[in-house]
This record gives sequence, structure tokens and C-alpha cells, in this order.
Amino acid sequence: MKFHLTIPGLLSALTLTLLSSPLYADRMLEDKKAEKREVRQSMLGFRNTLLFYKFKDQKSILVLSIGNKDETFPVTGKIHLFDDATTEEDLEKWINNQHSDALFIDVPEPVFIGELPKGSCKVTSHKQTDTSKNPTDSETFKNCEVKLSIKEHAVDQKFKLSAFTDTARVHVKDK
Repeated sequence: MKFHLTIPGLLSALTLTLLSSPLYADRMLEDKKAEKREVRQSMLGFRNTLLFYKFKDQKSILVLSIGNKDETFPVTGKIHLFDDATTEEDLEKWINNQHSDALFIDVPEPVFIGELPKGSCKVTSHKQTDTSKNPTDSETFKNCEVKLSIKEHAVDQKFKLSAFTDTARVHVKDK
């Protein structure tokens, strides 16, 4: 079988290849390469725990949210991918705006947001360490240390998050 290549045919094939290829491919996200920030309190008092894992070289942020309504500790996660031109300072501003009073108006928008599948992030164990009074209303909260398990997850040609474990602290309202 002979193939006859023409310039228009070659251009069509190249155009199709470029259009079907993602702009940002294969970002390898490993927890050892991430900088972690934990947020458990806002201006309004104790809140669900937010964990921000900043992968500065990959221009990516993993955000985990651990519920604090009771000791079931539901966990959700999202991966935020940013443009290659995004600076570390831009990522820091974006993180700040997610949990504070949105001081920064010039923050980058993610070019992709991927929600982690239900059940891929979970608390495997927890223990109460002590109690604290909520600064805004003096209600008592249990201070818990939780162990997390995050399963590997990938979105074709976008990112691959390696599996990892971690610990975090959560304020849970004492009933």
C-alpha cells in the first residue's frame, strides 16, 4: 500500500494533532515537591480545614477541604492548573484569596480545574488532642489531628497526582 502525502493533507493532519493536544500536558504532582499551607480559622472563627499544596514548578495547586461539622471528616479535593507564565507570587495571592477577604484583585485564574473523584481523599484515623474556644463566640471545639490518604489520580494529558498520606488538624464543634 502506497501513501501519497500532499501539503494540504499534511497541514490538515498537523492542525488536527495540534487541536487535539492539550495546552498543558502531563504535570506530575508529587506531595514531596509541594509546599503545604493549612487554614482552620477565618475572620468569622473556626472553619472547615483547608489544605493548599502548592506545586510551584508545575504551576498547580491541590486544595483539600476537610469538613468540621462532626467527626466523619468528609474530604473533597480539586486540582487547579495555572498558565505557565504564572509566578510563585501569583500562586500565593490566589491561595490567600481562597480563604481570606480577597485582598488581591490581580490574581490568575486557573486554566483547568479538576475535581478529585469521591472517595479518593479520606480521613483514615483521628484523635482528639485538646479543646479550644472559638474566638468569635467562645463555643468549645475539639481539636483533632487527622490522618489523610489521597489516592493517585490522573486526567489524561493534564496532570497526574501521586498517591500520598498526610496529617492535618481540624476544629470540630463540641456537642
